[in-house]
Amino acid sequence: MRTLPIERQTELESMLGTARVRFDRRERKMYSHDVGELPPLIAPFLGNTMPAAVVQPESEQQLVELVKWAATHRVPVVPRGRSTSGYGGVLPVKGGIVIDFFRLDHLISVDTEAQTVTVEPGIVWKKLDQELAKSGLTLRLYPTSYPSSTVGGWLAQGGGGIGSFEYGWFAENVISARVVQADGSTKTFSGNELELVADAEGITGIISQVTLRVRRLEAESVMAAQFDSAESMSRALEATIQAELPLWSISFINPKMAELKNIVPPKHLHDEPHHDLPKLPEKYIAVFAYPQSRAADIEARLQELVSQNNGVWLSDEITQHEWEDRLHLMKVKRLGPAVIPTEVIVPTDRLGEALAEIEKRIKQPLVLEGMLLGGPDRPAQTILLGFIPHDERSLGFNLAYAASLSVIKLAKEYGGRGYTTGLYFAGEAERVLGTERLARLKAHKQRTDPQDIMNPGKVFVN
Repeated sequence: MRTLPIERQTELESMLGTARVRFDRRERKMYSHDVGELPPLIAPFLGNTMPAAVVQPESEQQLVELVKWAATHRVPVVPRGRSTSGYGGVLPVKGGIVIDFFRLDHLISVDTEAQTVTVEPGIVWKKLDQELAKSGLTLRLYPTSYPSSTVGGWLAQGGGGIGSFEYGWFAENVISARVVQADGSTKTFSGNELELVADAEGITGIISQVTLRVRRLEAESVMAAQFDSAESMSRALEATIQAELPLWSISFINPKMAELKNIVPPKHLHDEPHHDLPKLPEKYIAVFAYPQSRAADIEARLQELVSQNNGVWLSDEITQHEWEDRLHLMKVKRLGPAVIPTEVIVPTDRLGEALAEIEKRIKQPLVLEGMLLGGPDRPAQTILLGFIPHDERSLGFNLAYAASLSVIKLAKEYGGRGYTTGLYFAGEAERVLGTERLARLKAHKQRTDPQDIMNPGKVFVN
């Protein structure tokens, strides 16, 4: 459904207010794509992704009324946060209505004693962290898109980020999520039932509230080291894991990322002369972060393990610069003008092999950041979030896109998988979610949304 009859448009305006509904073609066009770009040879097969309308509800009650209306008229609804992912999860492939959560961005409550917070889905991570600081709290973990991505969006897509070495996947830190289901009813999902919401891209309902665990705010320390090769860095990371050091976050960038960071100064430092910025060594750079209160249990042993594996410690100036710049990785997009994302997960014990093979076989300028995911009772994994800066208008864009797919293939060769599903990788759902969980998700979707109005076409192939 690419257009709505006048009477349907009038009903939407009456329900939400004329200022919160848009039918203008130019505005709808803005919601027909996400941060990624498809190559010209593939894009036509995707079809028309223009929504019939864009709405910005201001309350859960408006969400309920909207979904009931959509169910009555069999109009697809597509939830959209800030669209910081590039896998088509927010694209209205069957038209319908895009729900923009821009106005559902409030902190509802904070429990300082229990260290929990309840929020609306459209709240941006940076804003939430600033609000938590007023109560002496901070986030357990967050994505590197922290300045612009939303809590609801990260839960819907799934994943890990800064802080995942200690706290694992984001969904594991969520207590509950309230969801508006396809019939307009609301349901709170918690415990094992959260598997029907996390990573589901909104196909099982629209997230209206999220309650998550947070932690005490305290001063943090950071150390950073450079490595000449992926193999030496990987050995150091493995040794650190085996030593059971109580680190909060372990992350790294590849040499290409360091090289491009040196070319493009940080956007937030645009007023400073480029030559005054510290120059990064164009090597693999690993960053270790932890609360200052743990320094005595970490620093001496960490220095020893890194040095034993040919790591060279960076100066405090470069370390602090790199840590502060961790949330501005997309500045490299300015070299594009487009980016081709490629995101995978590999077992940490095979990380060195996988990175070395990626270096060998991918000839495009692949920019990578890695984040180690720890936690008890599971093998360590590494999330590789990457992209290729390119120009979608060039003939070489098709080859660059093929290279991004090759990274996913390489990850599988080393026991890994793609990072998420969205629209483009729905065929990878069984590998991403697991056989049993996928079957459970499909059954729940069929039972609660038989008309398939909730973000149709995403996560798995019907």
